[in-house]
Amino acid sequence: MTDARGAGVQTVTRALTLLTCFRSGEELGVSEVARRQELAVSTTHRLLQSLVDAGFLEKDDATSRYRIGAALAAYGQVSYRQHRIYLSEPYLEQLAATTGASASLAVRSGSEVVLLGFSRWREADGHVLQGVRLPLHASALGKAFLAWSDVDDSELAALPREATTQRAITDVAGIRRELELTRERGYGFNDEELTPDFRTIGIPIIDGSGSVRYALGLRGPVELMIDERIPFLADLAKVTARQIGEVLL
Repeated sequence: MTDARGAGVQTVTRALTLLTCFRSGEELGVSEVARRQELAVSTTHRLLQSLVDAGFLEKDDATSRYRIGAALAAYGQVSYRQHRIYLSEPYLEQLAATTGASASLAVRSGSEVVLLGFSRWREADGHVLQGVRLPLHASALGKAFLAWSDVDDSELAALPREATTQRAITDVAGIRRELELTRERGYGFNDEELTPDFRTIGIPIIDGSGSVRYALGLRGPVELMIDERIPFLADLAKVTARQIGEVLL
């Protein structure tokens, strides 16, 4: 019985892990997913079909490729309402309109940041869209979460280092210095560490216990977010972060 239960848990874990392949929004075939997950094609096909049956994925019969399903969109809406993200949207829009950059609201999920709220798409983003899950160590939002938390060096060393550019700080000592600087100036900063030619400011939204519950991001191209404007943009973002904190916390 124990072995059967363990096998069942492993199957569920594998199936859920497959979903990470679809975070970017791309459609994938069985072979691509199998290669990324280092699984047999037959096993991958069975797991994908289980996810289709559950509504987590959809299969395009014409191309035999898979994409995110409606069930996950429904769960996303549940999370959106539970976190009351809709209350932050007017403030995100106002900040974006004032600065010409895009604004977002995020929470931490394990070793990643998850973006839950956005201002509407603007020219500042061009055709390079930001993902909805970002690494902690290289994103301005992630630095905001880490800088105001009790994180030791072993945890920093264990953080995933994927999906970054060569500008990202990857050594523990460097990350530690960056987090100290983040606390000193009051915001995290991503200087082309995730996407070339784009910068992001990350502002912590701290609750009454001193924990960072949310983080506010302000993202734009380098030509908009020049060095001389960063302190001014950060001050505007801090005002918005306080306003959002008042309605969400």
